[in-house]
Amino acid sequence: MGGKFDLDRIGGRKALAALIDEVLEAGQDALALYRGGAANRTKRKPDRSPVTEADQAVEKRLRRFFEDRYPEAGFLGEETGSGGAGDSALRWVVDPIDGTRAFIRGIPTWSILVGLEADGEPVLGVAYMPAADDLFVATQGRGAFCNGRPLRVSSVEAIGDSVVSHGALSQFTDMNLGQWLPSLARETYTQRGFADFDGYRQLVLGRVDAMIDPGVAPWDVCAAAVIVREAGGRFTSLEGEETIHDGTGFLASNGAVHDSLLALLRAEPGPG
Repeated sequence: MGGKFDLDRIGGRKALAALIDEVLEAGQDALALYRGGAANRTKRKPDRSPVTEADQAVEKRLRRFFEDRYPEAGFLGEETGSGGAGDSALRWVVDPIDGTRAFIRGIPTWSILVGLEADGEPVLGVAYMPAADDLFVATQGRGAFCNGRPLRVSSVEAIGDSVVSHGALSQFTDMNLGQWLPSLARETYTQRGFADFDGYRQLVLGRVDAMIDPGVAPWDVCAAAVIVREAGGRFTSLEGEETIHDGTGFLASNGAVHDSLLALLRAEPGPG
């Protein structure tokens, strides 16, 4: 991992600015659909996860943008799957509405996530939270920023002093990882439920020291992985691998508590 991503591979700084503008406009589209009642017309996918007109419209818009501007690149989206050049060294990874459950309940923590993999490695991340009006941008080797201001993770070093974020408790139980919860409660200072990208937002703003995210997909974390790493943190699978392709889930942290948390998660659970 590491190095500096060559922005010329996507057309330079102007191309990055155009991408950010597109994501911002897509966010306004999603807000307009919410205000028009999209939440009241929610449907369920075969896995019973919710999907709205906003999920579909945003992905359609972004997919068209990438296909027009980067016809040689691959694409992976939550709603429409993979496409584009399957053997391309570049692939755009999109979650059109990360936090659809928050979206349909009017909780302002949903986001639009766009990541870029280059040669299989996440190198660029854009996360826009339209309802909160927060924009996160990071490029490998160039730092991470929220609304133009540089980001930095916390400096907490001891797991016993750490604040740990997590998503839904069902993420743990669905993955048969519920036995971890008593250990986390016992060994860390406190725990807070910040689901979806919001958990990573709290990490890169220095408000929490780690985010545990079981059972999520590459489109949920591609952008976050770059943003966390460029803010000085660490992002791995729950097995400690430097990847965004692991069906079990992921751990992001300030780096200092990462190995201790991995060890805790691997340990046999003690009494609750």
